[in-house]
Amino acid sequence: MSKRPPPPIYNDIVETIGNTPIVRLNISNTSSDTSLSTLNNIEFLAKLEYTNCLSGSIKDRVAKKILFDAEKSNKIGPNSTLIIPTSGNLGISIALLSQRKGYKTITLVPERTSIDRIRILKSLGVEIIRTPNEARPGHAESNFDLAIKLSSEIANSVVINEFTDQSNAQAHYEETSEEIYTQVEGNLDVLVVGVESGGTITGLAKNLKERIPGLKILAVEPQYSRIQENKLTDLSTTKEQKVEDIGNNFTPPILDYSLIDAWANISDKESFAMARKLISEGFMAGPSSGSVVSAALSYAQKNVLPDTKVRILCILNDTARNYSSTLLSEDWLLENDLMDEQTIQKLEYQRMEKYRAASVEDLQLPAAVTVLPNVTVAHALDLMVEREFSQLPVTDSHRKLLGYVSLTSLQDKLDSGDAILTDEVSKWMFTFGCRNSQNQRRRQTYQIITPDTPLDELAKFFEKHSFAIVTDSERKWALAVTTKMDLIRFLRHR
Repeated sequence: MSKRPPPPIYNDIVETIGNTPIVRLNISNTSSDTSLSTLNNIEFLAKLEYTNCLSGSIKDRVAKKILFDAEKSNKIGPNSTLIIPTSGNLGISIALLSQRKGYKTITLVPERTSIDRIRILKSLGVEIIRTPNEARPGHAESNFDLAIKLSSEIANSVVINEFTDQSNAQAHYEETSEEIYTQVEGNLDVLVVGVESGGTITGLAKNLKERIPGLKILAVEPQYSRIQENKLTDLSTTKEQKVEDIGNNFTPPILDYSLIDAWANISDKESFAMARKLISEGFMAGPSSGSVVSAALSYAQKNVLPDTKVRILCILNDTARNYSSTLLSEDWLLENDLMDEQTIQKLEYQRMEKYRAASVEDLQLPAAVTVLPNVTVAHALDLMVEREFSQLPVTDSHRKLLGYVSLTSLQDKLDSGDAILTDEVSKWMFTFGCRNSQNQRRRQTYQIITPDTPLDELAKFFEKHSFAIVTDSERKWALAVTTKMDLIRFLRHR
């Protein structure tokens, strides 16, 4: 297998946008036993737009084009304020490109936008305004109407509206579609695209339909989205969707409805389940990519005749890394009933089979070695090195838990000169509660781990923590210290 030549050294991060790869897909439908690999006459491809180096989103292309055209036409210049109604991704892309040019950015995002993308925007110094999910254009609280209102009040500001800006569709007509045509060598039967602003599907469909005879365009939106109805939707009938990055409660002006051959509405549960399957196959794509792949598979099963060779290309919009609190969180998926039954049963089986109702008591941990708060740092270090401990609980004379000291932390304090060997450990111990001393660093919360704590709960605790102090139910006495290694040994022996 020959290696691809490495990319050149770029002069600017903008040069890395685009030229995303196309990869063959081999993944099963979440609602059936049919696998793409069993449909030998159908070739499923995916264009990995989440590999755009700027933000991991197809919106990088749009941001680059919109800013270039706006600067060229003198709509924006030094010290401009960009006001962006967005679901999140375009705001991130524009903010990343704008910072070094001195533009200020304000984003107006719906409440359903993931906290992960909000944190990215905040880290970029973007002013964020949340708007109701159901508010559509024409509604006083919609992000579009609020953006216009803000622009009238802020000097030297301009609204960046991807839903009406022709640069959005043009970015895909001029660049993305050219990449696709070259990569597939003009051989493509069905293009599957998620729809939000309409720019991607309009730009791609217009270019590729001009050059590939018979090409079918399948537009994808979430179950409760109302784009394809081609009318404004009564807000009282709009249900909240969990899939971000695609879907809306109105038909965007930039969308060329005539270019679309078929529509698919995909449920949130199907979208998230398929996105998780994509991740398990190595495709780190977001929930909307799950919608697109599910739609492609369903289309193939219903519309492709036996022994008919068909090539289908799916556009995977953005990265799963923007959804760590939703798509990548099993707890969130379960809480929102977005995990498919097969995965739920698998997780439940693994939990029951793995630990078989065992608790911390079954680990048979040795009694905790503790120190008093007035012992020296030197004594605590000697004890941890001798016993090969990383942490030592600190208790009073009645073994009531006060806190703990860390081997790494104490060594760091000694190396930096902040601590000396004769210091009492109370000066450098971690305690449980609120901060009340400049020298004592505190934990804000404490999760009680007792001998009765089920091991599956302890395993979840270790997803965020390196060790646990086992106490009684009232957290008065330190009984033992345990780490993930104890769980591994337990499972190995069992």
